[in-house]
Amino acid sequence: MAANKSIGKNFIYNLLYELFQLLVPLLVTPYVSRVLGEEASGQYSYIYSIVTFFTLFAALGFGRYAQRLIAQHQGDAHQQTVDFWDIVLARLIPVVCVLAVYLILWIKNIYGPKYRVLVGIFSINIVAIALDIAFFFQGNEEFGKIVFRNIAVKAVGFLCIFAFVRSPGDLWIYTLIQCGIIFVSNALLWVYMPGYLLPIRRAELHPLKHLPATIMLFLPTIATSVYTSLDKTLIGLITRSDAENGNYEYAERLVKMGLTVISSLGSVMIPRNSQRFADGRINEVEENIYRSSRFVMLVGVPMMLGFIVVSDNLIPWYLGPGYSKAANLIKLLSPIIVIIGFSNVFGMQYLIPCGKDKQFTAVICFGAATNFVLNLFLIRIWASYGAAIATVIAESAVTVVMYCFVRKNISAFRILKESWRYWLSGTVMFVVCYFVAMNLDASVLNTFLITGVGAVVYVSGVLILNDGFVFSVAGRMLELMKRKNRSI
Repeated sequence: MAANKSIGKNFIYNLLYELFQLLVPLLVTPYVSRVLGEEASGQYSYIYSIVTFFTLFAALGFGRYAQRLIAQHQGDAHQQTVDFWDIVLARLIPVVCVLAVYLILWIKNIYGPKYRVLVGIFSINIVAIALDIAFFFQGNEEFGKIVFRNIAVKAVGFLCIFAFVRSPGDLWIYTLIQCGIIFVSNALLWVYMPGYLLPIRRAELHPLKHLPATIMLFLPTIATSVYTSLDKTLIGLITRSDAENGNYEYAERLVKMGLTVISSLGSVMIPRNSQRFADGRINEVEENIYRSSRFVMLVGVPMMLGFIVVSDNLIPWYLGPGYSKAANLIKLLSPIIVIIGFSNVFGMQYLIPCGKDKQFTAVICFGAATNFVLNLFLIRIWASYGAAIATVIAESAVTVVMYCFVRKNISAFRILKESWRYWLSGTVMFVVCYFVAMNLDASVLNTFLITGVGAVVYVSGVLILNDGFVFSVAGRMLELMKRKNRSI
């Protein structure tokens, strides 16, 4: 089955989803930031960061584990059916336990009266975990179904935001819409399952056998959340300022948009590399890693430098008044575009598919501990700025240590040698855009002008330097467009 799959097509499908998932909210953000204000936005960010830990415990490590399991049995419909029901039944155990604890704490009003309504609504996210079966389609490299479903549901959800969210008092409506999007998206995937599942005997099901492996993969998942969600939780607990969280939330959201293209490639490479490793084709896995690394540099370098140079012009008109710190936060956070890009390549595209879960777990736990300690100290000194610095340092530590585990198979020298054109072109782009931006006021037109100039300079530089990888990628994309009417 996998032989007929196209990495290019799946990448495009997943890229469309990721772009829609981030770009459309970015279009909604100027409206929401003004309507809700920095205080209500900060409340949402703070509670969401807390609820994230509950959803992580509810999901355990089933997402990565299940995707890999399904990928390893591509072409075996009977075994995939057994694996599917095993995962669904096993995951009910953590979901029910976590939901019970969450509701007990909510009833006892542990979270505080100001957040009581939001906390109650967010329980929907925990329930939605039980319905999430995206792993089945990801493992089979069928990303189209996930993409089109999500686009349709999220489009309706975002229209509802414009229709029903009109003031800071409508924060509960905004939260309900966001949670509803997740619930409905997960539920709709079940419509496709009758076409994939075969009849099986109940005696074939052994859901509990999967728990040890998922717990092992859960450790890096919860550790990752330490430096993706705990920073916002600690900002709220230490500074007691919803405004600090509001600035940090939107800055981080903008920067992580730059990771969209990179993370999309990672999502489609995990099942592909898992199957290649299962078949013993290690050389193909390693070549995929080199191509992915080059792609990270090609896309990540201009995005990182672009965010730094355009943030001062972007934030005033994009978020409106009250978000003065967001521009500086973007500058501090922008390096994670490249840093996380490489940690995804080394970890998600190599260690996980190759079954090196213990090494992956060790690295992520190390990064989480580093981030937690740094947050405790730096947030007290510099508030949200401290959280941004802690994030960059922790992500850098993760990437460096993760490379240590793959260094025998992956050459850092080759990666650097193949990326010098992107750094040179990116540096020229940064200098040109810096002087262009110096004399421009903050406005929509000027931000697009700076961005357009930067894109032209960077692309021109890469083409002048005759980068073969770019021509290769462009050629594949043109080929895919010509074959767009063919099935995956």
